[in-house]
Amino acid sequence: MKTQILAFLTLFLFCASCSDENSDPLEKKTASYDVYLGGTDEYKACYWKNGQQTFVPGGENLNVIQVVVDNNDIYLLATTIQPMNQIKEWYFWKNGVKHNVAEYLNVEPNTATDNDKLFLASQIKVNNGDVYFSGVIRHYNPSTGQNTYQHCYWKNGIKTILDSHANAIFSGGLEIFNNDVYIASRKNFQYTNNTPSWDLGYYKNNTFHVVSNSLVFQNFIKNPSSSSQFYLSTRNPNPSYFSQYIYTVKDIISGNDIQIPANIIQSGIIDMYAEGTDKYYIGKDFYYKNNTLIQMNNSNGFNNISHFAVKDQNIYTTRLHPSMSSVKFYINDVEAQSLPDISKGCFNSIFVVKNN
Repeated sequence: MKTQILAFLTLFLFCASCSDENSDPLEKKTASYDVYLGGTDEYKACYWKNGQQTFVPGGENLNVIQVVVDNNDIYLLATTIQPMNQIKEWYFWKNGVKHNVAEYLNVEPNTATDNDKLFLASQIKVNNGDVYFSGVIRHYNPSTGQNTYQHCYWKNGIKTILDSHANAIFSGGLEIFNNDVYIASRKNFQYTNNTPSWDLGYYKNNTFHVVSNSLVFQNFIKNPSSSSQFYLSTRNPNPSYFSQYIYTVKDIISGNDIQIPANIIQSGIIDMYAEGTDKYYIGKDFYYKNNTLIQMNNSNGFNNISHFAVKDQNIYTTRLHPSMSSVKFYINDVEAQSLPDISKGCFNSIFVVKNN
């Protein structure tokens, strides 16, 4: 899930199992998978592979928000922990080698007095060794006193400008699908009686496609088992609607809206996943697998889903206690690891790799 819980939220460890004839049911189902977790421990950036923790160099006061594995290379994306550092900065590591993202992209970094020179969509995408970022950079012209905002994406540090405007541009998510680059954006803002409206859409490579009016991007959703299933979900920013919940889902390939069953959409779902013929709709303390409701019902209260992942029908979740003091990690509803004090660390990403 996309919920990113910074220095005051979750972290967990997963202890992978060994495959032998006497292993328990959890081990039998998960033994052929490597599970990577990205997060922060004692305010230091780190990740775990099958329970083995690795602190990355130069990770002090940085919070890992994403871990990605591509062709056995391990990538981490981290940002500064506020309020420890008020300057918004991003860093990434490839196999333990640290890079300042602003330097890597060759753009002006944010400073204590100017903290919006770079707004990065807080994602790193890696596709067959190619590294992608997207975001907005602001250029100030001192002779005119005007700002120019450029909406861009970068492939291996090479910039492609999608749009340039005198007013702020809102950049959304980034995804690579069938080797095409998709970037979500809100643009064409208008104000009527102080009420804003805009076009929500996405760039496919450099061409903008409108999805809807005055909704907010939620997520790109792709099915790893299919080259023809790719969706965009939206939220409704209207305060009368629960704005964190999915409002619509668009099939990008066909252009049609996905009809989510009314009982599911009305229950308040925060994210959606697709794998094979199955769709998973994630709520606060429940999820649906297709039309089947699975309610979190832990006797100790660890029912609030923080992060969700699925791989070959194995379900991986981190769940918070209502007190927001601790977190546990579950595989197929079996507790695998816990962290008793989330004020000292966080967990923000799950990435599962199936071994050959």
